[in-house]
Amino acid sequence: MRSALSYLAQLQALLPTGAAWTREPDAVLTRLLHAEADEFTRIDMRMEQSRDEADPRTAYEMLEDWERLLGLPDGCTALATSIAARQAACWRKLAFQAGQTKAFYIELAASIGSEIEIHEFDPEVDDYDASLTALIAGGKYRFVWRVHVLNAGDFTVFRFGDPFGGRFVDGDSAIDLECILNAAKPAHTHVVFSYPEA
Repeated sequence: MRSALSYLAQLQALLPTGAAWTREPDAVLTRLLHAEADEFTRIDMRMEQSRDEADPRTAYEMLEDWERLLGLPDGCTALATSIAARQAACWRKLAFQAGQTKAFYIELAASIGSEIEIHEFDPEVDDYDASLTALIAGGKYRFVWRVHVLNAGDFTVFRFGDPFGGRFVDGDSAIDLECILNAAKPAHTHVVFSYPEA
């Protein structure tokens, strides 16, 4: 970004030569050019600020536009109240559009503060329980993968004897993670979630 003095020097360099075009510091012409140079510097600063608006992680003035463009808040993302949370939600929605690797889903979960492990029911890809050998070898679980959540936050687990109609796992962090991963997974697959014992 150029300073006002740099712009003043450029403006003075564009002046014709002659006594009428003085470059004295106290001259009216110099003060007029200095005012224009100040405005050019202000425009430069504004351009620098507008560059920040092009990235949802640093957007402030255009944050509502980013949210509208990305369809936020959505069914998986609660209404964020702080600027930082809104910026993070926009970035996550923009950066994690789609992927099919374990690393993609692990990073997606990490973006909302969850640590996960992914297990695929494929003998060539992942280890699995030996009691499932016949089912897995027969291809029954070809499009099923399991997400084991290592740090699920506050949640409760549905247990035998609990009232009918309850969720298997309940808690804000569990709901958000399940919704976000289900929205990002390939359509032909099914995700099973498992949580640490409470």
